[in-house]
Amino acid sequence: MPFVAIEGIDGSGKSTVISHLAGILPRVYATREPSGGPIGRLIKEWALRGGSSDPHVDALLFAADRIEHYRREVKPKLMEGFLVVTERYVESSIAYQGAAGVPIDFIKYINSLVPKPDLTVILDVDPQIAVERISRRGGAEKFEHAAFLRRVREIYLRRAAEEGHPVVDASRPPEAVAREVAEIIKTRLQIG
Repeated sequence: MPFVAIEGIDGSGKSTVISHLAGILPRVYATREPSGGPIGRLIKEWALRGGSSDPHVDALLFAADRIEHYRREVKPKLMEGFLVVTERYVESSIAYQGAAGVPIDFIKYINSLVPKPDLTVILDVDPQIAVERISRRGGAEKFEHAAFLRRVREIYLRRAAEEGHPVVDASRPPEAVAREVAEIIKTRLQIG
């Protein structure tokens, strides 16, 4: 089965859309980054709370978690025949650490040990709407501020144009966004 990455700025509705996809598409295994593994827990407990001031360290931590996550969780589920849908993957590192000043070629290099997904979908939303959504769910992490999210969004949209990633308007109700994403997955990957 295919491997799909759902990307977008914080507050774009990735988690909600992925939960809806599980009810629309067959044999969906949903996962996310940072992962639940030891490096992912370090990122959640330390790095996202402002523990690192160097974006290169962040990029390296996310790449390490991604390699471990792919080998421990994603690849085995693909081998079992699941449609694996991950919330965040390499494009997140390119967008976030790229917006923080890390060269994109460096980010691509440190992520070269994991395969590209079969499909990457970008959920696009205005950063101001995203910040309002984030504030409703309570408390912002270090990357969740409008000015920074604007830079992240610009990179996502530029990369989508360069790489041919579909971009979905995520300002709409999550059910509508999920239906559109499901149709893109069905069409592009020829699944039921």
